[in-house]
Amino acid sequence: MPTRKILFRYNLLRGGGFYARLRAAGRTAPHIRMQGDGQIKMSFSGTFSAVAVDVDGKPMEIDWLSDEIQPVMLLDGVEHPLGVYIPTTFTLSEDVAVTVSVEAYDRAQRVLDTNSARLLYWPAGTKYLDAVEQLLSAAGITTVFKTDTDDVFSEDREDWDAGTSYLTVVNDLLREINYKDLWFNADGAAMLEPAAVPEASQIRHILSDKDPETLVLPGVSRGSDYFNAPNVFEVYVANPDKSGLMRAVAINDNPQSPLSTVRRGRSIVQVTKLDNIADQAALQAYAERQRNDSLITGETVSVSTGLLPDWGVGDVVALHASPHTTTLYSAEGRIETVAAPGMDAICLSRSFDMELKAGGTMRHTLDRVVYALEL
Repeated sequence: MPTRKILFRYNLLRGGGFYARLRAAGRTAPHIRMQGDGQIKMSFSGTFSAVAVDVDGKPMEIDWLSDEIQPVMLLDGVEHPLGVYIPTTFTLSEDVAVTVSVEAYDRAQRVLDTNSARLLYWPAGTKYLDAVEQLLSAAGITTVFKTDTDDVFSEDREDWDAGTSYLTVVNDLLREINYKDLWFNADGAAMLEPAAVPEASQIRHILSDKDPETLVLPGVSRGSDYFNAPNVFEVYVANPDKSGLMRAVAINDNPQSPLSTVRRGRSIVQVTKLDNIADQAALQAYAERQRNDSLITGETVSVSTGLLPDWGVGDVVALHASPHTTTLYSAEGRIETVAAPGMDAICLSRSFDMELKAGGTMRHTLDRVVYALEL
């Protein structure tokens, strides 16, 4: 296995540009965590010297209320930014040296903290993404990457009470057009894009224990929970501004799926009420997305790797794990060798925990795509 040279830098940003550098301190390495179903997807924690330095080593004061932290991984000399984070809590410790323990979240925190004292209003015909970008701009988010769409409001919108967090409004609007929740990439840019299609053409990462560059560590654990999983998905919109009730249904009747109405011999219905939607086609797409998601969730895979940069939220991952043997020690001291099966799968990245130190590990939780799962 080739040796990789890994270093970390912790840039302090002020006004969006480099200001100084933080110095890691303490016995515990900083961590980055991604939680795909969280309101804010990425978090960062670590302990640092209470005084930053510039590139020449000159001490620089830190403004924990406005400065941002940008961890950077240097892999064989190549810089890989790992996100931009806003400190939300910072605890000062005066032990041998003065240090600060920091909890920070990605720039969605700015959107969460922003709201309006007035009722939000957009006229009919406003593009969904125009409304979203208006809210992001008001929250101080200036860099946005988007997959454009022509979807527009079919009527005037005035659906959110004064004081509602802009992050709530943004995610409500994105879900109405079947986009991912708002997330921020490794450079701190807002990402507006349709939900990932978990198929081979959308694979962004390949994890294989046959490829030393991906550094998959031995051992893959799997878990399934199919109890009471729905196989019929009904979605409706009852909005006085619409002309009557809008309803869409999608059914998992695929005989290859163990969750289907065909295989189970019964319908388990999940009903979802939406406040609004772009149009009937978008409503049907919403129901079909729920059905397709139900064929993905249910089986989770946990795997550990070496540190890998350039991971986003909900990325599509190809996973190969070879069969291997595991040694178990019983309470009586007996040694048993157990064969563990391998796996080839397409998965969605649900969460990860990245330990920022040389030799650190990255623990992944993946949702396995099980479109044609046989039990």
